Amino acid sequence: MDRIAITGAAGRIGATVLPLLRRPEREFVLIDSKRVSSAASDDVVIELDILDRDALREAFRGADTVIHLAGIPSETAWEDLLQTNIDGTQAVLEAAKDARVGSIMLASSIHAVGMSTMEDARRTGTLIPRPEGFYGVSKAAMEALGSMYADRYGMTVVSARICAFSDDPESGLGPQTWFAPADAARLIEAVHALDRPGHHIVWGVSATGADALEVAEGQGIGFHPAERAAVSASSALAPDTRLAGPAAEARNMPGEHWS
Repeated sequence: MDRIAITGAAGRIGATVLPLLRRPEREFVLIDSKRVSSAASDDVVIELDILDRDALREAFRGADTVIHLAGIPSETAWEDLLQTNIDGTQAVLEAAKDARVGSIMLASSIHAVGMSTMEDARRTGTLIPRPEGFYGVSKAAMEALGSMYADRYGMTVVSARICAFSDDPESGLGPQTWFAPADAARLIEAVHALDRPGHHIVWGVSATGADALEVAEGQGIGFHPAERAAVSASSALAPDTRLAGPAAEARNMPGEHWS
């Protein structure tokens, strides 16, 4: 029997991928600060504050993998992002270390490199952080924490730079940054099977985007996206398109909600 713990299980990604991850031999620990409507009768459901290290440690005991999805998912005030996305991630990693969890996936974001362009992403293996706002900074800090915990404690940590998670290939910037739920489940399965200490930064993107982005690191951990969507001449992204899309425009300043 294997066990996966998911923080932020009541959120959009957690609720969507959970049914795709279910196996007869698998147990789930579903963690959130609010009710998890997608929970099954045999799931362990724990309501807690993401900053409560002691509660997290107990929740993670016996887990083979932690999928850390909890966090604020968009641009907002720095103080809120600092507490939830940065301090919360440190609490999760510390608890996972103490509980001797096998592998951890951190839900980073394309916004950690939002000021980079499509051309940068095609030509460069792992882009260095280049966020367009405070939200992206919080995700870059998440990656830095993952790197430190992996290096200092021999942990297996994957930072997934999640692109446009949706059933709709036209969401976000279109098919080239689309991340289908089925591929999100494939990525989680790859992390769950991974036994390679270190910090691995991968794209959370579907197969259409894998043709446009440098995805060798994802392939290296066993993540092979399969969902494809047609890219028309009108939907193909220009080489100088910022990965953050409209969030990188002057009208969307750090700390202000995206418009």
